[in-house]
Amino acid sequence: MRKIANNELSDQAYKMVRAMIMSKELKPGQKIVQDKLAEDLGISRTPLRTALQILEGEGLIASVPRRGVIVKEFTDQEIVEIYECRAALEGVAIRLFTERASAEEITALEHMFKPFFKGEIDLEDYKRVDAEFHETIIKGSQNEYLHRLFRQGNLLVSMDAIGLLRFPDETLGEHMDMIEAIAKRDADLAESLAKLHLDRTKQLILKRIND
Repeated sequence: MRKIANNELSDQAYKMVRAMIMSKELKPGQKIVQDKLAEDLGISRTPLRTALQILEGEGLIASVPRRGVIVKEFTDQEIVEIYECRAALEGVAIRLFTERASAEEITALEHMFKPFFKGEIDLEDYKRVDAEFHETIIKGSQNEYLHRLFRQGNLLVSMDAIGLLRFPDETLGEHMDMIEAIAKRDADLAESLAKLHLDRTKQLILKRIND
């Protein structure tokens, strides 16, 4: 039987714990009891400890004095700041994508949301496609420094962890409007719509802060 290397075990542990955080099986603010989690996952504490270090570097968990290791709970102010950063960077990304994307890449975008026009929308499916849409545009901007800013700032990871803040019936049309602007190669309109899309969510959080 092949002996599994420590780094492979750590990678498996990372993927499992990350999936638990994204699915909210490990809830925001929840304390991570390492012995219990290692037992539940059927692994030793060493690879789990390595996995938690990676997740902490991604901003998905945090070490809090007198509380231990907890799942990161984003404050409303942090969410507002994330959306401000997203608006600035994604505005540039969608402009570059509109100018540089191939016809095949644009067609792929057009097909992403079509299944959601048929019947009831599964929120987990929509969340996955929503994340895929934004990441496709960022990667498709063909600007590695821009993509690196998203990675280094953990913006993509934070987006996944925060999840959907508005319902699909509000945002589905906004996504399709952006895609239509991209298909027309109207970079000004695409950028404007992307910023409006993100600002609407930001305003929702600001209202929650001020109420």
